Amino acid sequence: MSLHDSLRRGADHHPGGRIVISVRIGKNDEVCRKELSGAASHKLGAVDALAIARLCVEAGTPHCYDYAAYVAQECGGEFRPLHTDADCAQSPVQRVTGLVRETGDVTGAVIEAMQDGIVSDNELAVIEKEIAEAEEALRKLRQAARAVNAAGKPASERGLVDLPVVDRMRAGVAA
Repeated sequence: MSLHDSLRRGADHHPGGRIVISVRIGKNDEVCRKELSGAASHKLGAVDALAIARLCVEAGTPHCYDYAAYVAQECGGEFRPLHTDADCAQSPVQRVTGLVRETGDVTGAVIEAMQDGIVSDNELAVIEKEIAEAEEALRKLRQAARAVNAAGKPASERGLVDLPVVDRMRAGVAA
């Protein structure tokens, strides 16, 4: 998977697709298509890539975190989105079911590709797509497990306690 693939996958799943995104970022649809495809004649800038990724995250589309995860991975890090209620609506057990299904798809894609002992570019693209979907299922499982863990703790342990803030300026006390 490339940087363009990770961003294009999120854009393709956006409600209204690439056309809506191109209007929102102020570009012609054809220019946006060429930039997302990685065409040598059209360069996608970092600001535009960030704007597209942000639109996908706001819409909550599938693969909306692929771009951020790809950039983090390329920089030697790991991307973990903040907790969202929508991602944790299903229990960890339900998320495990989705993960098993996705890893089965990865296994099937690899076995099918290796039948002739060679992995073609198209087969590699299918394998990478299936792996990305399995990673998304794993991310959702992690969030669901964290949500259940946090729900079982008192508010003081979750970091949700509102402590009174002393405004030293109003009280006339110098810091």
